[in-house]
Amino acid sequence: MTHHVPRRNAAVFVAVLRQEFQTIAQYRWWLLAMQASVVVIPLISLLVWRGAISHGADPPVTREYLTTYLVLVSLVTMLTSSWTTRFLAESIRLGRLNTWLVRPCSTHLAAAANNVAEKIAKLATLLPLVAVLAVAFLGDINLPTQPRRWLLFAWALALGATMTFCLDIVVGSLAFWWQDISAVDRFRQLITLLLSGALVPLAVMPSAWGPFLDVLPFGYIVAFPIDTLLEPSGAELGTSLVVQVGWALLLLATARLVWRRGLRLYHGAGA
Repeated sequence: MTHHVPRRNAAVFVAVLRQEFQTIAQYRWWLLAMQASVVVIPLISLLVWRGAISHGADPPVTREYLTTYLVLVSLVTMLTSSWTTRFLAESIRLGRLNTWLVRPCSTHLAAAANNVAEKIAKLATLLPLVAVLAVAFLGDINLPTQPRRWLLFAWALALGATMTFCLDIVVGSLAFWWQDISAVDRFRQLITLLLSGALVPLAVMPSAWGPFLDVLPFGYIVAFPIDTLLEPSGAELGTSLVVQVGWALLLLATARLVWRRGLRLYHGAGA
């Protein structure tokens, strides 16, 4: 019977995905406004950096690198984001998790479907805004033409999204032990924002931070996917890809372990 599990999970995922699309359609104007606001911060950063360079500043990367990075960062940040922690913690705390535990499918299918559906909807609104931004700075946009680079970019994006989703499950699962995990979640979001490259390109961070940033998982969520398009050294990309795969596998294993241990307490508490 185990060979039917993937097919059953896929069927449930598609059904939940369809429901999520119907729900999201009711909030399309809210989505548009939210994605417009997402582009504003990178645009301000881009204008500040370009102004600084034109007045003689000498950053460790080129004007083209900064322009391309800051045009793409809102798109990559959205595609690798997740918002599962709060909903997962609520379902554990309020006992709503039972609805999924009694079903013969993964308890995380609803969260995964919500992530995918909302990202597709956000992409439909964010992509045109990023395209307008790219056209405005077209002279300084430098993107590769080799298909393998774009395939690597897609692969790195998928792994970055997987890492974020697993981190969400790990933090959300802390609700099995703690009544309120909001402070932990806010701290994780702040650290991710600062160290992933979503706020400031890691390439302009102090060089002394390089070894420290290279071993942390956060830079492989946002900065590395963008660097697959911008980094000229293929050897360096290969090393970083191995590290990203390692972190993704480690976070998958950690999420699985924390979730299973937490479920034992959940059953024991009779929630």
